[in-house]
Amino acid sequence: MTDMPPPGIVLGRLDALSNPGAFPSDYEPLPILLVRKGEAAFAYVNVCPHQGRPLCLPSGRTLVSEGAFIVCPFHGASFAIETGACTGGPAGKAGLKPVPVEVRDGQIITI
Repeated sequence: MTDMPPPGIVLGRLDALSNPGAFPSDYEPLPILLVRKGEAAFAYVNVCPHQGRPLCLPSGRTLVSEGAFIVCPFHGASFAIETGACTGGPAGKAGLKPVPVEVRDGQIITI
């Protein structure tokens, strides 16, 4: 898998995401899922650790349950929005790989 993006890369805009919600970034070298909860943004490599499938559907739609969990649409593994830790389903203890980001002037930027 490609290395993490360098600091300063704009991955998306916070206001483009539902609250709470998630959508894949357009960043080409690495599939990244952007996640919003309130005014905070989180980013993860867009791969479920269970079977290596994307965490979103081909349309980009991503399942967010109870405003707190990202749910893999293929096998139902769930992950905490803030940490990427697996909270249930077939991924066991395998969590999501975080991409360090911050929100600056409404943009989600790698740090």
